Amino acid sequence: MKSALLLSFVTTAFLSSRAQTGQAPFRSAAVPGLPGVIEAVLHDFPENLRHLTGELLTAQGGSENYSSTVMPPGAESCTITRFLSTGDTTAAWQARMYSSEDFEKASTAYRDLYRQLQSCYLLLPDSSMIPLKGRWEPARQDMSFTTSTLRLNTGDERYREVAIDLELLSQVTGWVVNINIVSKRPDDEIGIRAQ
Repeated sequence: MKSALLLSFVTTAFLSSRAQTGQAPFRSAAVPGLPGVIEAVLHDFPENLRHLTGELLTAQGGSENYSSTVMPPGAESCTITRFLSTGDTTAAWQARMYSSEDFEKASTAYRDLYRQLQSCYLLLPDSSMIPLKGRWEPARQDMSFTTSTLRLNTGDERYREVAIDLELLSQVTGWVVNINIVSKRPDDEIGIRAQ
């Protein structure tokens, strides 16, 4: 009992000290479930995914690909891409969630993942919850890709351009479903603000 109480106290003190120093909260590589993984990525997005970046996988041209230290259950792969150009030093997170030669199965996975993403949210330090909101784009077999985008509806500038793109892509070997968390302007702002 004493050891459990001591462990709880040390963990609370550690997390509290990180919050007071402005460091991102500690995130375990075993964040349970898709909502926990999405929240961990969103929390680290303002830090350019620095706390979730694993080993370097490839480096080419203006980008580097790293393993992600958090991965949704059932994902086939999960990477972080860092862009290295002078105009873009952001990072993007991608989880390949499903692949199949069968469009119907891939389309079902795409729909099911969209429903799961609708239940995801960002919990802020003041305990307010910011849910993901977006518009569903139904999958069509005659299209080479379909993307449904969700965003955080918050006035926090750190999350203004964060987009969660769920995509269904046609590839030579079949269909792939990816979740991408990227920085991009909302469609209604493109061309409004200076680059």
